[in-house]
Amino acid sequence: MRARLAARSTDRAVFGHRRVTVNFEPGEISREEAAAFAALAARGVRELERLAGLSGRAPLRFELRGATLISYARGRTIRLPVHRVLARTAPYLHEIAHVLLPCSRAPAWFSEGLAGYLESAISERGAGYDSHLFTPAGNSGVHADAAHWLADPRGASVIPFVGTRGTPRGILADRQNVAAPFYVLSHSLVKFMADQSGLPPLVRLSRARSFPAAARRLTGKAVSAWRAEWLDALRRPAAPLSPPAGGTPGAGTAR
Repeated sequence: MRARLAARSTDRAVFGHRRVTVNFEPGEISREEAAAFAALAARGVRELERLAGLSGRAPLRFELRGATLISYARGRTIRLPVHRVLARTAPYLHEIAHVLLPCSRAPAWFSEGLAGYLESAISERGAGYDSHLFTPAGNSGVHADAAHWLADPRGASVIPFVGTRGTPRGILADRQNVAAPFYVLSHSLVKFMADQSGLPPLVRLSRARSFPAAARRLTGKAVSAWRAEWLDALRRPAAPLSPPAGGTPGAGTAR
């Protein structure tokens, strides 16, 4: 759909697509760059809905701001640092996943891990780019990254929060030493689950009212069992963490 540009004030403008609106400061990003991002974000929304078996709803609102330091989603609004949008390193697909699958009753590791997994899965299908904020190789390399962090004292300090409840202290203030290992390890655990159970059960799990009971019912194992198997595989590098090539792990439509 062709983008529309409407002036909201002397210093703000917005591009509108059927699935997204993009609010930006004209002095920070050009009209053409904002329009290109609007089209990219709209495609990401459509692809994530298709991959997760979701039906379209109200549009998402993106705010591109120079003063924004950390990307985040609140309600159906996503704020992104404009310099990351311009450099094509913005985690817009990760934040779209948070909006469409809010995981309101799920623990933090599952919410962040699922968003990371979906960001990589969509980019691997050519429907957008992976920000690679913490996982340089996306889904294909996340287990190797996780094994590296697990052997690092910083990873050891956050592993008690992966596959359990709560979030490590300093996750917002210290992105390199706390957020990075937590996000990578969470992403790895979710991918480990998706490779074996498929994506549809995890999509349904994201909506569950009782996460522990639903995890056992939908995936066939308790979260503690998934966690133990995943950690054992990470600590034994020779053991395959993903199924053999020939299929697309996690592919399918959630119902």
